[in-house]
Amino acid sequence: MKEEILNVLKQKNGFVSGQELADIFNVSRTAVWKAITALKKEGYVIESVSRRGYKLDEENDILNERELEFYENIYFSDVMDSTNDTAKKLALDGCPEYTVVVCNQQKNGKGRLGRKWSSPYGVNIYMSMVLFFDADISKVPQTTLVTGIAAAKTIRDITGLDAKIKWPNDVIINGKKVVGILTEMQAETGHILFVVTGIGINVNQEEFDDDIKQKATSLCLECKKVFKRSEIIKALIQNIKEYYAIFCKDGLDALRDEYKALCINIGREVKAELNGKTIIGRAVDISKGGELIIETKDGRLFEIFGGEATLRNANNNYV
Repeated sequence: MKEEILNVLKQKNGFVSGQELADIFNVSRTAVWKAITALKKEGYVIESVSRRGYKLDEENDILNERELEFYENIYFSDVMDSTNDTAKKLALDGCPEYTVVVCNQQKNGKGRLGRKWSSPYGVNIYMSMVLFFDADISKVPQTTLVTGIAAAKTIRDITGLDAKIKWPNDVIINGKKVVGILTEMQAETGHILFVVTGIGINVNQEEFDDDIKQKATSLCLECKKVFKRSEIIKALIQNIKEYYAIFCKDGLDALRDEYKALCINIGREVKAELNGKTIIGRAVDISKGGELIIETKDGRLFEIFGGEATLRNANNNYV
């Protein structure tokens, strides 16, 4: 019954009396109170006022199986080692395409280039999606760019913030990182079995470790409000599926203009590594294959296909 009571509270803008809830479900007011108490223990913030009843706090941000029922192919666990690792196991077991893995905390969250992804409990989005990929292995990195577009669009639509992409896989707000993307694949004898795209979004985190607090931000810090992670996940799933369908049908070139419009690197001086050499120049374009094209002072063009490109800031440092 607590699920039904929760649905009523979600649909109401104000208070609902205990007697009204008791009448709706033909139970005693004590049974209603017990259901409300159980929901509070699960983390739902419900205001109780004498003679007025119960009201669900508008800023509730609970992530559990109930809040993710909007999507059929979803695997949720409160805590797991890594959403990418779990998604890969599900894919090997034959899960459907677009299966999504979500948790409240990762014990061993992973970022690109072997970095650790900090995963504090219950405030951010840690999510991975399984994609089937019938194409050349060399095109797998392009899925990172596709996911980046979907993540930036989701944030822009929900928050109104001017989210940008730092090539190839970070979403940036006001110069600070809010989204990281890690793409991994499983292949046999040159044939791609599947791709897993992992997305970490700083949503309601208010504090960061000293080593990253100058580089990272969250939607909550930028907007001064709490966001419902389940609503962001719902929009993100839809956007990834839509952009991935375009990518599979027409290739990255169909999305290149949109990516370039969002890419914060374009027109900026950057530093990158290519075949063991440091390349410094102005980022001028994104190639059809998703590489960042850098023009050096002597007019030479270089296509950066891996790693990352750091941006020169106002203090002439590359970050």
